[in-house]
Amino acid sequence: MFDDSLRLQENPHLLALLSHYAQQGTEDRATWRDRLMQMEGAEPKQLSALHGELIAFGWIEQNTGQAILRQDGTLSACYRVTLHGLREVQRSQGVEVEEERSETPEKAQPRFSRKKKEKAEALAVATSE
Repeated sequence: MFDDSLRLQENPHLLALLSHYAQQGTEDRATWRDRLMQMEGAEPKQLSALHGELIAFGWIEQNTGQAILRQDGTLSACYRVTLHGLREVQRSQGVEVEEERSETPEKAQPRFSRKKKEKAEALAVATSE
């Protein structure tokens, strides 16, 4: 199984890009952010691939249908970090991440004992004869 956290440790550019969106997302995760168009040490083609990886791992969400291309070449309102992305950044920084628990616990399915089930089946067979 591929460990997502390991991928971040192996690729400092990927971690830097995710950290960029995570830093903005800590204030307000619901707001769409401008696409980072340049990163030191990464070519534009590599930066596009990094964005693709972030999307593929579910660490950022893409909003290309509503994104606006500005005259300076910047895509505005294009990406936002996901909760999963924030957690991965925290893990990479050594922060203990608590998993959120559902506020409403799922109802347990009712369990029927075998004896009752076997009795019901025997009764159904006996009545059908």
